[in-house]
Amino acid sequence: MEIDIKESEQLVVIKVIGDIEMMSIKTFKEMLFEVGQNSDKNIEIDLSEVDYIDSSGVGVLISMLKLQKKKGKELIIQKVSSKVLNVLKLSSLSDVFNL
Repeated sequence: MEIDIKESEQLVVIKVIGDIEMMSIKTFKEMLFEVGQNSDKNIEIDLSEVDYIDSSGVGVLISMLKLQKKKGKELIIQKVSSKVLNVLKLSSLSDVFNL
């Protein structure tokens, strides 16, 4: 899994390439929370190149959403691959993330 982070004046964009699953979850979680705790900007996560996300990955996204809401900021999930979108729909989270 690769994570690319780009920052502008009002937004941090995090592009994830590869699967988000138990073997890579530690890196994913650490990177997201480092950005979330050190930035007072909205965060956009691009999941267009993620073919698989397991429950641990979904849990990290939910925790990140809570962190952003606590700060009065948004977590935007963009460009979701069809496989990841299906997982989020099956777990009734597509509405939570405004997909």
